[in-house]
Amino acid sequence: MTKDKVDKLEEKKRALEAELNSIQHELDDSIDQVRSDVSEKLDPKSFIREHPLPVVGGAVVLGFLLGHNDERPRKRARSSSSSSDGKFTSTLLYELKRLATKKALSFATDFMEQKFHEKTGRHFESPNGTVEE
Repeated sequence: MTKDKVDKLEEKKRALEAELNSIQHELDDSIDQVRSDVSEKLDPKSFIREHPLPVVGGAVVLGFLLGHNDERPRKRARSSSSSSDGKFTSTLLYELKRLATKKALSFATDFMEQKFHEKTGRHFESPNGTVEE
């Protein structure tokens, strides 16, 4: 009778260990999936590929807002150091705007070229020039 109880306990122990291993593997897979999803969502390139038009629109709006200088000419009563600080800031903002615009246009043209090649590739792959699906 004691041997039967020991055998049953051993069997339950093996079943529980197998279940724990299964749960551990499922948990590991779930964590890997979440990590992959989060890193993909936070990757700027994949975000831009998924939403190219809003990104370009945002870049244009941001460029307009940064470039729109509503300041009027000020009197020359400022010191030379504050004047040079203003020139440096103005130059820095100009360069940042230029780089952001260049990058946005690069992403937009890459996206459009990719879409163009996808469309033309489907047409050229078929024998009569029509898309077969």
